[in-house]
Amino acid sequence: MLQRALSPLPALAAFGLSIVVMTAGHAVADSTRISPDPALAEELRRTCRSGGALSLAGPPADAQEIITRHDNAVAACTRLIDSGRLTGRELAAALLDRADLLAPGTGDAYTRALADYDRAIALEPTVAIAFSKRGKAHLLYARNLKLALRDLDAAIRLDPSQADFFVTRASIQAWLKQPDRALADLDRAVALAPTSEKARSVRGLTHLDQGRFAKAIADFDEAIRLAPNAGENFSFRAAARRAAGDPDGARSDEAQARALTSSGQTPAQR
Repeated sequence: MLQRALSPLPALAAFGLSIVVMTAGHAVADSTRISPDPALAEELRRTCRSGGALSLAGPPADAQEIITRHDNAVAACTRLIDSGRLTGRELAAALLDRADLLAPGTGDAYTRALADYDRAIALEPTVAIAFSKRGKAHLLYARNLKLALRDLDAAIRLDPSQADFFVTRASIQAWLKQPDRALADLDRAVALAPTSEKARSVRGLTHLDQGRFAKAIADFDEAIRLAPNAGENFSFRAAARRAAGDPDGARSDEAQARALTSSGQTPAQR
């Protein structure tokens, strides 16, 4: 159950890929050189940076629009990186943004993403989020659990205050059949961020995989309270309720999950 929930996301949705229209498409067209115009440089930064957060505004875009916006964001990042105007942390940030956009791809795109993550880490070896992002890429797109775990260990050593790091490491440990370690990390994540729906949901799945149905249901209850439009948590709770011998409760949750799915609610819209 937990492994199914952590399966790779659709290629242009993983890591919260931004869906943001570039307001001036010509800005990232042919040349990689940035003009001295500060406004243009800032526009490129915004377009590149916007690739890290899924837009919550408006209806979902069609596939071609998603591809166009994705390509514009990649082009903006590339123009910034190749311009020679960025150094240090600013350059590392642009590399991480481009890597996040490229990582869901296959073949050359994924190889380029890893090269960007590596370069960003070489530039800023004490930035925890860089290790976390590379570790997520190893987990989601290559299933290289050894490298993913190494990177999350490094991220947590550098910054043990981030609940999301513990959730990601717990996901790796679950794949490695280390449920006790996963639960310890998820307990830490919940302690750090009591309102994290993700931490509650993943901990619920871990309890469910271990046959701790009451604890799983309690975590899904809280996840649903925190994110009432997230249909997958109703599906997860339905599975826990059915396993616990509550078929009526399971059917009710399954109906709610179907209703949310048919209404177009998705995790990205939370």
